[in-house]
Amino acid sequence: MAGQHLIIVGKSGVGRSTVAANVGAALAETGRRVLLIGYDNHRSSAGNLSGGSELKALPVWGHGEEPPLYAHGYRGALCLEAGGGVAEDEAAQAALWAHPLVEAFQPEFVLHDVAWEPCGTFRLPVGIDGVASILAVTSADRCALQAVNGLFGWLNTVAAANARLGGVVANNLTGPLQEAIVSDFAGQTGASVTATIPHSIMVSVSDFYSQTLLESAPFSHVTYAYRKLAKTLVEAATLRRPRQLDDDAMKKWSGKWGDIIAELETGVVNGGLGI
Repeated sequence: MAGQHLIIVGKSGVGRSTVAANVGAALAETGRRVLLIGYDNHRSSAGNLSGGSELKALPVWGHGEEPPLYAHGYRGALCLEAGGGVAEDEAAQAALWAHPLVEAFQPEFVLHDVAWEPCGTFRLPVGIDGVASILAVTSADRCALQAVNGLFGWLNTVAAANARLGGVVANNLTGPLQEAIVSDFAGQTGASVTATIPHSIMVSVSDFYSQTLLESAPFSHVTYAYRKLAKTLVEAATLRRPRQLDDDAMKKWSGKWGDIIAELETGVVNGGLGI
């Protein structure tokens, strides 16, 4: 399928689906035709971008017992929940792209909220035309950053020839320390932090409303962060491929930040001296 494909990835729990729904809403606000596809059964991203509208079965579907679900959402975005089965089935994915409802929509941006975690054996959804752009969503936690590090390894393989890094989205950060952790990781790997999304209780509020932040809190500072990210994605700057930290380098980097956090928390620097 034509259009610019954005693959939203991240370790479970980092807010990947929240980012996907809000990026989709921000792109739709710019007047772009946005198609968002979710690949799990939680319906988190499509449910919020649709504003809580009922997700209906895609008509005339003959590939498997469970048809994909769809709804028209915020600013005309088309929301699809394909489920995990479609992602694994090339024929079903091709049928999804060829479906009259999807073909007639002619999306300018296709956002894939993929359920499988980033790692060295990552894979793209099938049927993507052209080069896909990957947004790696992460928190400041070591496990989340380690998963992104594995993705960076995959990006330097032949399997990733038709993919590029669209940037790192540092999500749900609580302050300068967490920003510094993600920024330092990006610096060590040669990646670019495309957006920093601060922690906000309004994210939970929008979830309770089954809406995106752009709909439930249009003037929130986090909403403006998503609008800025959408503008960056529209401009589509070319970024260099990041490098993966090997096991020793990752362990050393993690240990460094463990020491820094412990010193800040306890007031005792390495070697036993008080601050």
